[in-house]
Amino acid sequence: LLRNIGVSNFAVKHLKEFDGLGAPIANNQIQYSPFVDASEQETLKYCAEHNISITAYSPLGGLMEQDKAFTYGVLNELAAKYERSVSQIMLRWAMQSGTAVIPGTGNPKHMRENLDIYNFELSPEDFAIVSGLKHAEDAPTIIPVNQMMDMD
Repeated sequence: LLRNIGVSNFAVKHLKEFDGLGAPIANNQIQYSPFVDASEQETLKYCAEHNISITAYSPLGGLMEQDKAFTYGVLNELAAKYERSVSQIMLRWAMQSGTAVIPGTGNPKHMRENLDIYNFELSPEDFAIVSGLKHAEDAPTIIPVNQMMDMD
């Protein structure tokens, strides 16, 4: 007996394939950060329209791009403005995007810092700035896992 299904790295086409199987998809875990491309926005929109929650992994850009994220001037400016770290700005952005986030760390200091994102909010203007990072000329290229699944 299935009541709900949780999936990982499903794009819209994959989610549609599961439609009507008898149990609704409750959650889709995807790679999500300010640097992912527009296809993830389509996935977010579809999930919102179908009451599927999103859990964002690699919300700081992933292992390959996390260091680059910390060098972005605009993220450092926002961190200074809000008296937060760049990590906190990125995690707060993901939360305000409507996702649950699962940052990974074994460092107790980072764990406390990651939990300290619930007592502030990015302004609509600052949220839009972070949302636009994927369009920056020097933005890292992140291919979401669900796109890699479709590559020949």
